[in-house]
Amino acid sequence: MKQLKYLSSAIFVIALVLGGSIAAIGQTEAAQAHVAAAKAAVSPKTPNPQPWHIFNSAFNQMCAEPKPGARPQPAGKDVPLEPGEAAKLIPTPREKWYAPPAKVFDNLYYIGTKTESTWALTTSEGIILINTNFDWVTPELLDELRTFGLDSANIRYAVIVRSHSDQSWGINALKKGVPSARVIMSEGDWDFLANDNSPAKVKPVKDMVARDGQKLTLGDTTVTLYSTPGASADNLSIIFPVKDGNQRHLAGMIGGTTMNLVQGGVQVFPDTQTMIKTYIASAKRFREIEDKTGVDAIISIHAALDNMFAKIDALHSRKPGDPHPFVSKDDVDRFSTIIIECGEAKLAWANSN
Repeated sequence: MKQLKYLSSAIFVIALVLGGSIAAIGQTEAAQAHVAAAKAAVSPKTPNPQPWHIFNSAFNQMCAEPKPGARPQPAGKDVPLEPGEAAKLIPTPREKWYAPPAKVFDNLYYIGTKTESTWALTTSEGIILINTNFDWVTPELLDELRTFGLDSANIRYAVIVRSHSDQSWGINALKKGVPSARVIMSEGDWDFLANDNSPAKVKPVKDMVARDGQKLTLGDTTVTLYSTPGASADNLSIIFPVKDGNQRHLAGMIGGTTMNLVQGGVQVFPDTQTMIKTYIASAKRFREIEDKTGVDAIISIHAALDNMFAKIDALHSRKPGDPHPFVSKDDVDRFSTIIIECGEAKLAWANSN
């Protein structure tokens, strides 16, 4: 009887192990299926697509399989800045960050760096800035507005989609140069910046709090703000009108395409699965909003994600009657598909561990 009992226990343990292995294999296969679906969305279905319509960079960033055994950053107010974040406090040589400013639409200007996007949306009553940048470079980026005969003193609002260094650390620099500018960000991201381990010089004073679905109107232009947590606990995504001669289009900016369980010493989400599920739900919701409102242009928070500089080059050589390189409903749809499918793949990988 005792031997039979031990045998039964052994069989039970083996069954558990085998069951777990089979489940893990199933999750791995599911992850690969989602990766394949994302890969299929990288290029348009049309023959010989233009290079700026091919989203290899977005796919490679978003669908990278997590390294096994990777541990999240430690949490706590006394935890020092991550080395990569600490490096962002130090000015780098101009040739390493400078990108020529560009007029992308009649009312939208790129004034960001080679990697971090900052935008100026002009209206009949002033400028809406979309994201700042690192504190040491934001003043120089604002000076680029002069290239187009614009004055940074006319910035009325700054919309900050996410409490990350490359979007929010320049808020104080903006306020120093344009004290009257109002800054709008989500409640969660204001709270994050108040409690993370970034230095005091980049911690802003709380200003306007964005609400989900809120419309920010300045003159003839309305920007609609949506809560899409995932990249941070409460980041925003936005939709706004852009003009191309007599043509009117709607641009969508997704507020984040990465995820952090811990950031700046703050536990952003309780666990990995919750983080990824939140990210996927937000991405699906924003895709539905884009479909419903008719968004047909991607405006990105990072130039590499949507081949922005290639599109700007194409814009410079555009001939009358040519399509606008930034306008493509197919691009919008495929970009959203990559975000969602890569998120689903990450969830499957997380569930397989």
